[in-house]
Amino acid sequence: MLAYPQTQKAEKVALLLAQFAVGALLEEVRLTPKPGLVDLRGNGCHHDLTLELMERSALSLFSTFYEIAVFATGKQPSQQVREQLGLIGRKGEKQMLLATNGVNTHKGAIWALGLITGAAAMLISNSLDNEVTGDAILFLAGSIAQHNDRFVPVLETNGEKVRRRYLVRSAKEEAVKGFPSIRKIAFAAWDKYGKEDEDIRRLNVLLSLIAFIDDTCILNRSYMQILTNIKQSAKQILDNGGLGIAANWKLYIQLENYIQQYWVSPGGSADLLAATIFIHKILENFKNN
Repeated sequence: MLAYPQTQKAEKVALLLAQFAVGALLEEVRLTPKPGLVDLRGNGCHHDLTLELMERSALSLFSTFYEIAVFATGKQPSQQVREQLGLIGRKGEKQMLLATNGVNTHKGAIWALGLITGAAAMLISNSLDNEVTGDAILFLAGSIAQHNDRFVPVLETNGEKVRRRYLVRSAKEEAVKGFPSIRKIAFAAWDKYGKEDEDIRRLNVLLSLIAFIDDTCILNRSYMQILTNIKQSAKQILDNGGLGIAANWKLYIQLENYIQQYWVSPGGSADLLAATIFIHKILENFKNN
């Protein structure tokens, strides 16, 4: 039995996946309060971003995720698939930049959520119900990312500069390995804090990512000691039980003030949180459905 009824058109699945991807981006940006990140209170540590701009950017990507899902349905990872998904993603970046008047709002999210969208479309169209799991989606996304895209522009991104300077894992390496930060950190935190209010749960997932990954967005604006201090502060909150405990909000405010002081932003962690929200939307709809 397929993970969705055989009479249901693949187009409907693609529409749902695109809806879930955009919904995850909107829910991530609206989650409040987030340290250094755009939320309902304001722009965080960003001069060029606003909530309205981020929302407009997310909505502009619906057609990109839809096109990725349609193309990937029924396929398996290959170089041809990787290159076509890359082409769609780069077209999506241009749509995003048109919507934002040239501001890079979601380039990292297009990469991560685009791969996950393609992997989910493959898995849902080819698999049995019990094979639609978060790990299965992420490992399949990694299999796609492992293939070479001959048409990627030869441009050195900020993330690649940081990776070379500090020998930390890049977004591409994270994807190729099957997104271990989501599988091992975000999923564990999502389950651990499952009885909390949904916003508290998601903030604790964000804190878990901040505490354990080498966020290249932070490093791009600062240096390793700043990142280490931020990670230690986030871990202290989690070690004390997370944000479901009222006393820990004082530590959270201190962390936010520190991030504000050094004008850094955990954007990589935010992208991984959005990807985690996206995957759980997929699982809630397609697993055992």
